[in-house]
Amino acid sequence: MKKLSLFILASSFIFGGSQQLYAAQQEHNHQHSANSEEKAIDGLSLNHGKRWEMDKHTRIMSVKMNDTFFNSDHSTLASLNFLGIKLEKQLNELIAGCTMDGEAHNQLHLFLTDYIPTVQDLAKAKNLDMARRSAIKLKGYLEGYKKHFK
Repeated sequence: MKKLSLFILASSFIFGGSQQLYAAQQEHNHQHSANSEEKAIDGLSLNHGKRWEMDKHTRIMSVKMNDTFFNSDHSTLASLNFLGIKLEKQLNELIAGCTMDGEAHNQLHLFLTDYIPTVQDLAKAKNLDMARRSAIKLKGYLEGYKKHFK
């Protein structure tokens, strides 16, 4: 009886421990994928399997916004808020100089429909967690932009 009790106790410890380990691994994997996955934008598509051609102004501004994002400090709330403010100014410059039309322009608008509010959320985030979530989304949008536009 004692052996059976020890066996049951050991089994429950091993099983319970493996369940906790599995849950921890799943959470870790979920966090990794959340940090590296692109956010899909509804309706955004390729141009018959190819990237959409942007006008010169849009290309220049997209490179500028990309460089601003990836070369900025992401370690504090203040630095992330400041990044959001810089990106807002660059968005205003992009919009003011836009000369595009047609389906490429429509696809750019689809991209901006999600990108703009996320930039605004980053600029106005009230805590570091909110700011980091916005920054992670923006990283995904910028990576998705490169796959859809040239």
